[in-house]
Amino acid sequence: MAKILVIDDQESMRTITAQMLKDAGHEVTTAADGAEGLKLFEDAPASYKLIVADVNMPKMDGFELLKTVKAKHPELPVVLVTGTNEEIADYVGKEYKAEAVLKKPYILDEALKTIESILKQT
Repeated sequence: MAKILVIDDQESMRTITAQMLKDAGHEVTTAADGAEGLKLFEDAPASYKLIVADVNMPKMDGFELLKTVKAKHPELPVVLVTGTNEEIADYVGKEYKAEAVLKKPYILDEALKTIESILKQT
């Protein structure tokens, strides 16, 4: 079991992703935008084992969140989620060292396999 932070401004995606991870035995904290997610993470960075963040969010997008987190915690896995600009998300995700980029809408089993694989490597 790992503690995972799920950040997405779409309530339905946030809820579905969190439930998928809870059903797999993980502890999940959620945030509705990048700024809220970053604050939650910075309040207890050692407790989180992985972040799942949407790319397009208000206040702070997923790219900025990824860059900020990786600057201080390069070992922490971050998975980006996007429904648009997939090529840009792939490029920027690799540039800032995201462990994976999931395309919305994603198949829950495939997303969970990706996340579990990343957790096993860390």
